[in-house]
Amino acid sequence: MEGELLGQMVEAVGVGVGAYDETGAYVYVNQAYADMLDTDRDSLIGTRIWEVNDAVDPDRFEEYWNSYDDGETRTAEAVHEFGSTALDVQTITTRIETPDGRFNVGTIQDISIQKRRERQLSRLHAVTDELIEAGSVDEIARVITETAEQILDFNRTVVRVATDTGELEPVLVTDGARTDFGDCWAYDADEETAAVRAFEEGETVVVEDVTTLDDGYDRGDTAAVLYVPIGSYGLISITHHEPGAFDETDLDLASIPASNAETAFRRLENERDLRRQNERLEAFVDVITHDIPNHLTVATTRVDLARQTGDLSHLDQVANAHDRIESVISDMHTLVNYGDRIESATWVRLSDIVTGCWENCREEESNGTLEFDGAGYIRADESRLKQLLENLFWNALSHAGPDPTVRVGLLPDGFFVEDDGPGIPESQREKVLSPGFSEADDGDHSGFGLAIVQEITRAHDWEVSITDSELGDGTPGARFEFTGVTVNRENTADGA
Repeated sequence: MEGELLGQMVEAVGVGVGAYDETGAYVYVNQAYADMLDTDRDSLIGTRIWEVNDAVDPDRFEEYWNSYDDGETRTAEAVHEFGSTALDVQTITTRIETPDGRFNVGTIQDISIQKRRERQLSRLHAVTDELIEAGSVDEIARVITETAEQILDFNRTVVRVATDTGELEPVLVTDGARTDFGDCWAYDADEETAAVRAFEEGETVVVEDVTTLDDGYDRGDTAAVLYVPIGSYGLISITHHEPGAFDETDLDLASIPASNAETAFRRLENERDLRRQNERLEAFVDVITHDIPNHLTVATTRVDLARQTGDLSHLDQVANAHDRIESVISDMHTLVNYGDRIESATWVRLSDIVTGCWENCREEESNGTLEFDGAGYIRADESRLKQLLENLFWNALSHAGPDPTVRVGLLPDGFFVEDDGPGIPESQREKVLSPGFSEADDGDHSGFGLAIVQEITRAHDWEVSITDSELGDGTPGARFEFTGVTVNRENTADGA
């Protein structure tokens, strides 16, 4: 009765139990241990311990066996393998002595899931540097999806980034996700969806059954979805074909690449801001060490000449030099303040802004002609957009002749400003956007107007290029094209 009760207790403990003798052969295993190794008890009886656990050296087994004291207990982790089954286990082994001899009796617990998680964590930390040092948004997205697929076994992943329009725009969709629902969609910040809630609240959201979502999106065969925010920069969506497939460990593991990605995005922002600050600082130093001293030299020389000759007309040049210094200082102030990154943009009607800026720049109503091509809205900082347009209009009015024609219009992803003046030689198109560059010899130009245009463009994360205008009689004028701009041609401020 006692032996039968003991046998029932061993079978009921829920973990593997095995015993081997001084030859290393199993003399007893319970059914739970046999099930763990996907075999039967009879197949394990007589098997040597080193045939299951290769950490045990058969040539040193006698030494290992003799190292145990009676009643001693040891805990170890190992891999037990039998046939085609291998699993991580934790063993608690005790030396016992019975009338039939000495045996090592132990419990064997499957810790495969735990060890798998540990290996995943180790590999996640190993790719942390790669993610944090990623040099672009696309590279960050690539590392995220590769990490999700190769380390976390999530092969249906979408990485979305937040745009200045309030959308969560997909930048990378894995093949598994694309197979499920084809072309991926952007989420609008105004939508009441689980994805937007996760992003706005900064908390991971688990949808155990997507049939409970009533947001109008066709997710194909997807049954469960995990939304992991990347700070204020974006969102990772991970899907699965089985309802309730994600557990707390999945949430914890997925949060690691998301957190590292947030750090990577922040670093990209900081590096970009630092580059801009350094460029503005270099321009400022150049002005302090060259431009202003040159104008002061002119003023000093003219004052000396006025004193020596009594010709007060020299003082006109002194006044011009002082005006030039004042203009340079004012433009430097604008360059520094307007080069900071745009934190928030709004929808602005381009035609209204263009008309107002044009009127601000013309000295007389008959001075120049403005043409506007296309109606619509763009996302921009209104104050800085006005400064950009006015600088371009002043540039045209100064260089394109007494009665220039200026045309402004929309592009698929931006807008352009062109004139019918003499144009800008291709060899000088990069230089004209640099601080202090000016071809004018009349002393009325600080050389910072187009540099300010460049800084405002960068602050919006736009791109500016200079090409030939379609206007002009014989010689093409200058055309400034701004791309990377969010455009809405529907002529409504409701957004895209």
